[in-house]
Amino acid sequence: MQILRTAASLLILAVALPIQTARADEGPLPTQTYEGISFVTGGVGLEERDQINRIGRDYNLKLLFAERSGDYLGNVKVVVAKPAGKTVLEATADGPVLLARLPQGNYRVTVSADGKEQVRTAQVPAHGQASMIFRW
Repeated sequence: MQILRTAASLLILAVALPIQTARADEGPLPTQTYEGISFVTGGVGLEERDQINRIGRDYNLKLLFAERSGDYLGNVKVVVAKPAGKTVLEATADGPVLLARLPQGNYRVTVSADGKEQVRTAQVPAHGQASMIFRW
């Protein structure tokens, strides 16, 4: 039941948040790279969320950042590393979503916001998408 309430809160917030058009005028969200790994961050406002939803299937890792209240978070530090410790992606998410295109495998995902860090393991598929929600 709590999961349904949280999902409903996130949906209500997604609809109620003000539309920010700064990026809409700039075109699509920019694809960035870190040592050959492509990624996109964003999801602020309806335009960006629509763009994230359209391109999301092209990425096999999706990270979503929110407060426990349901408010979305941006400015989240993200480090994705191989189990042996080699960092394959290091970025700061501009909005509540980070999409990445990684080689299939297991990764350690470390995220930090507001001085608090979370670490999880992700099994990234060759086809499809691993999706993780981080809440503070």
